[in-house]
Amino acid sequence: MNKKNGWMVSGLWGFMIILILLGAIGLHMHAKQNSDDHESRSKDSSLYKLDAMQPAAQKRVASSTRGKQAQPSASLTGEGVTMIGDSVTVGVEPYLKEQLPNMTVDGKVGRQMSQAVKVINELAVQGKLGDQVIIELGTNGPFSKNQLHDVLQSLSGARQVILVTTRVPKGWQDAVNETIAQVADEFSNVSVVDWYSASAGKDEYFYRDGVHLKPDGSRYYTSLLVAALQKS
Repeated sequence: MNKKNGWMVSGLWGFMIILILLGAIGLHMHAKQNSDDHESRSKDSSLYKLDAMQPAAQKRVASSTRGKQAQPSASLTGEGVTMIGDSVTVGVEPYLKEQLPNMTVDGKVGRQMSQAVKVINELAVQGKLGDQVIIELGTNGPFSKNQLHDVLQSLSGARQVILVTTRVPKGWQDAVNETIAQVADEFSNVSVVDWYSASAGKDEYFYRDGVHLKPDGSRYYTSLLVAALQKS
């Protein structure tokens, strides 16, 4: 073989080797791209499945929640619960609404028990009188047994009526609480939350007047009312 043919053969072999190398590199890159595409599709598929599962889980929770709310419970929503009171009620209303957001709260500063029947009638006309009624009155003065009897008689159709005793550093405090205890026994749908006894020795719950409640006192007061509602 002459020198010229030798160079041609060497060049041909070199060219073939380059082609083989390029082919191998091309196959490797193609395989890697396929692998990356597959991995990307797998990730997308996994994410899609995760996204698809989340609404399903949310639907199960929502369905479960709807099932529980189909029969409203005072312990959960406050639906059908009405509270009538004075400035103590005004103060605790935000804390009540945290626990029982759907309840109706009608508090007014200076309100007396003698005004309660009128308030009850007005709420009934407005469709805001529930079948569970809390009465918190007595902070601003005493009332007679007949006055309380009239209030409870006007609520004789309610499923549950809760009377709350009072704590007020005034001469009528004990008379109010005694009247509540005596008259409550005359009605089968009436129970008493004894705030006076429950708050004994808890001066830190009150502002200086010894009547109105600080946040911790309001939360404690609310917890007693919620517990009483749950007993119905």
